[in-house]
Amino acid sequence: MTVALPEIYTSKLGEGEARVSVTKSYLMVGAISIVAFVAVTVLVFSNVTQTADAQLALAINHFGLGSAATTVMVLFAEYGREYFWIPVVAVMMLLGNRETKLLAVELAVLFVVGIVLGEIMKSVVFRERPFEAMASIIARVPIELDSSYPSGHALIVSIGAAFCMVKFRGKGVGLLFVLEAALVCYSRVYVGMHYPLDVVSAIFLGIGIVGIGLFVLERYLARPLASITSLTTRLLKDGPLEL
Repeated sequence: MTVALPEIYTSKLGEGEARVSVTKSYLMVGAISIVAFVAVTVLVFSNVTQTADAQLALAINHFGLGSAATTVMVLFAEYGREYFWIPVVAVMMLLGNRETKLLAVELAVLFVVGIVLGEIMKSVVFRERPFEAMASIIARVPIELDSSYPSGHALIVSIGAAFCMVKFRGKGVGLLFVLEAALVCYSRVYVGMHYPLDVVSAIFLGIGIVGIGLFVLERYLARPLASITSLTTRLLKDGPLEL
């Protein structure tokens, strides 16, 4: 059975031309971001940036936001990753029309890739958490003792925000997700769990995963994804949500 490609995989330029043009752009942005991630990684583990990174982490951690804002930062630091993005994917899948369901499938795949790559990085390279290296750092959330590099929270929310900005037609909605991701990234430094470059590297890695991931998904796996989307549409029905 031949499965028609969703509209977001095609355009007036023609199915083949449009897909090649768009996916090449994804690949280029993704490749540049991965190069930036590698560059930051080299700087971090050669200790070139350690002093400046530690000083900035301390400054952010000790910045007086007040009790109310600190509570908000703690909430973003603890609940801004899976407790936010799993419901986003679920709503897209349950309430979305066919194209939104396809976006949900793509986003879920990219999240899985991000989780796997993030865990591999943490097992390959180890960096102490700021509160372990600096006694004056205030840990505002329950401590974590795995590698500080890269930030897993920043990685996942960056994947989500980058994907939404690229794929959602409503850029205002995409910007809201970018804001959520920015708050999570800042909060992870503020609560004492990460250095700033842990977060910066994760942002580059997240954008790289989205760019290269969309290239692979839409260049080589468009029809399998369309088949999965057709199945989920039959099971969950075509919803009203269009993004």
